[in-house]
Amino acid sequence: MDNIDFIKIFNNVCRMFYLQRCGCRLSEDMAGEFSHPACHTAAARIYGTAQYADVGGGWHDAGDYGRYIVPASKAVADLLLANKAAPSIFSDNLNISGPSNSMPGILEEIKYELIWMKKMQREDGGVYHKVTCAKFPGFVMPQYETDELIISPVSTAASGDFAAAMAMAYRIYASLDHAFAQDCLMAAKRAWNFLETTPCIPFTNPDGIITGEYGDDNDSDERYWAACALFAATGDKTYHRYIKSNINPAWAADLGWADVGAYGNAVYLSISNDVADATVKSAIAMDLFRAADSLVEKSRDNDYGVFVDDFIWGSNMVVLNNAMLLLMANDIQPKSEYTVCARRHLDYILGNNPMGICYVTGCSDLSAQHPHHRPSVAVGRAMSGMLVGGPDQHLHDACAQKHLGSVSPARCYIDDAESYSTNEVAIYWNSPLVYVMARLLAAPGSAD
Repeated sequence: MDNIDFIKIFNNVCRMFYLQRCGCRLSEDMAGEFSHPACHTAAARIYGTAQYADVGGGWHDAGDYGRYIVPASKAVADLLLANKAAPSIFSDNLNISGPSNSMPGILEEIKYELIWMKKMQREDGGVYHKVTCAKFPGFVMPQYETDELIISPVSTAASGDFAAAMAMAYRIYASLDHAFAQDCLMAAKRAWNFLETTPCIPFTNPDGIITGEYGDDNDSDERYWAACALFAATGDKTYHRYIKSNINPAWAADLGWADVGAYGNAVYLSISNDVADATVKSAIAMDLFRAADSLVEKSRDNDYGVFVDDFIWGSNMVVLNNAMLLLMANDIQPKSEYTVCARRHLDYILGNNPMGICYVTGCSDLSAQHPHHRPSVAVGRAMSGMLVGGPDQHLHDACAQKHLGSVSPARCYIDDAESYSTNEVAIYWNSPLVYVMARLLAAPGSAD
């Protein structure tokens, strides 16, 4: 695939976030056939009460129209890290929210999500887990989902993720929008204060709610990430003491939505040497190198140069998280093996895989054509620039079970809108794709 196509794909992958916007009008000039009036603008009821709150805005999470703090935090973190590592790649030609006098378009877009996230914070600092209707709608455009919006209860995983994302945002926006950045930092501190006095509150769907759960019964990695991000933002030794007491080598490769310890590590490694503890930095780096070296070694045994030991729901996210890890390791200790292996992981996503399919919509005739994505089904054409989930060997939906019961794990994929476990899209799958593409585009020799 030549470089011109690569850049076009990258721009479409970035635009996906704008096209997933909730709560505002997407004009035909900006969104084409995916334009729609402002959606989900009604106040949402706080579950179990007669109280309502304005939680409008943000991005639709996936093929449905729910908005969830846990995966949103991963998406925000990936995009912030990508912009920090390769700012020149994010031009104002993305045709998203439009250029700003104060910041690039991609940061304006992330800000839109952060503003919504702040609406999900309770007065005591705790953060509501999600806002959705009670059940998923049919394959309709977003303005036609008109059932009551319900805010699900607070969870400590959501609160920790929120604190981390807000503190990371502070560092990026401080020189661009001081007031907004300060508000992010205060929100992060309030969430941390809530966590300090609150034991783990796992999340499971409350009675009557059957939308995406994003459950997590272990919030230790979320708290660690939050402490790292707040220490990086403030230099407060309280957070540093928590980090030193809770660092965990087992988190070295954890860049998912449920397992986020590696985000804490990535933030800590970015702290200047005169603030960070050299011993802690060294330990984190050694764990990162071990994880990256293991990935390289295991990928050598695969015909496509990648490593996936379990094709879970969203396995393409795992592939890209692996590439992210390799590129992060390369930042600390450059090795050609890291960047070559990362490129092979991206090649897998773009078509060098057992299915021979490009898992990003709208790239070519080999791209997925029928994603589980309500606007795409409603319009009758796949929105461009969306990463589908990829093979799911556990066959979590009826369509996959019907058609894929006897195939190998790497082929447990079907390009069918009914297969939500293999062919749905999500903001937190697109976000590591943005990171990997941005880093590789910015690498020397990327035009060759």
